[in-house]
Amino acid sequence: MIGCHPPLNRGKDAGIVLGRVWKRGPISKGDLVIHTWVIVILVAYAASLLVLCWNLRQTALLVRTQRALPPIEADAADWPTLDVLIPVKDEADNIGECIESVLAQKYPNIRITVVNDRSTDNTAEVVQAIQDRHPELHRVDIRELPEGLYGKPHGLHTVAKDLTGDVVAFVDSDLHLKPGCLRTLVHHLMSNKLDWIATMGAPEIHRFWEKLMVPIFGAVAFAWYDPRKISDPDWPDAIGSAFMVARRDSYEAIGGHGAVIDIYDEDSELIRIAKRARQKISFVLASELFTQRHYGSLANTVRGLTRTCIGGIKTVPRLLFTVNALNFVSLLPLQIFILLGLAALFGSPLSWGPVWLGMAAFHLVISTALAWLVFRTANADTSYALLHPLGSIVIMAICLRAAVQLIRGTPITWRGTTYAEAQEETAGD
Repeated sequence: MIGCHPPLNRGKDAGIVLGRVWKRGPISKGDLVIHTWVIVILVAYAASLLVLCWNLRQTALLVRTQRALPPIEADAADWPTLDVLIPVKDEADNIGECIESVLAQKYPNIRITVVNDRSTDNTAEVVQAIQDRHPELHRVDIRELPEGLYGKPHGLHTVAKDLTGDVVAFVDSDLHLKPGCLRTLVHHLMSNKLDWIATMGAPEIHRFWEKLMVPIFGAVAFAWYDPRKISDPDWPDAIGSAFMVARRDSYEAIGGHGAVIDIYDEDSELIRIAKRARQKISFVLASELFTQRHYGSLANTVRGLTRTCIGGIKTVPRLLFTVNALNFVSLLPLQIFILLGLAALFGSPLSWGPVWLGMAAFHLVISTALAWLVFRTANADTSYALLHPLGSIVIMAICLRAAVQLIRGTPITWRGTTYAEAQEETAGD
């Protein structure tokens, strides 16, 4: 253990106690080296804590700048026509609520199409029951997936030729739109002369593990993809979302989903292509506009977040960096507490012990404050922020699981479809 020493013989030995050199004789070269390294590590740790404080400040500024979009009242006269596409596969439990929330938008000049991608449960029956009450609702059933293509972009590309609206919205089937959501986003798109909006809503989480893990994972995603940079045309990378809105001519100008039909993270790639075409993008944190249902059980959450790690973080070095970052933010202060306790227990007090203790306590306060801010921003139960070390351990394990799958080239299976090419695609990034 760094900086630990055996009990001192006060009559004969020279020692280093709590950072003070106490001389009863010549100091050994080894003690001096250890003492120097302890000071170097303390200085590096202090600098790292300053960086963490800066990140806390930046996160607070990010949340403050992401202001809620003002609600817009309906006015049938001036609204552009709108196509809403809802891709779905094996979502019988969620699709009804999603469709009903879209139908309840009261947006004028709207056309809603459900793209049923080879569902094997009773998704089609649920949609048909809604169609019986709302004959204006359209449904397209995708029967086959050509080899080498991905289900969602293939389905959306299939129906793209039938688009007629000025604006197109892509709404995943696990979303629930709040009243006025579509009007607010379309108004934001048109009034700011945007080409695309990608937006992140509030997570709808009910079970212990998803309550703990989903907000932390969201913070990891935004650590890699700062929403402000996503909107910056000079920053090349981007992240898509489960809910995107675009001008139809902008969507068609970059090839639509045909351009990403064989891409694993197709929504993010669409935004990247749009940025390369110098189209204007806005990424909006909009927890007041819609919610997104997540995975439920621990097993489903681990599988879902592993898939997202592979598609979003993409490479083994980035995944390992994420593991180390989570360890530093959430676990290092606890590790220091344990080290100090063991050193005292075995009679080998750690050099500069009170300084280590104070810095670790400060570290824990800052990391918990950061976690509280993350959970509050996600509209999640902020009491779970106190358990952020446990959540970070699980997310670290998921990142390592994703890294192992990338190294081994393990195919990704999601909703009954295996995508071997996704590993090659992400491993080469």
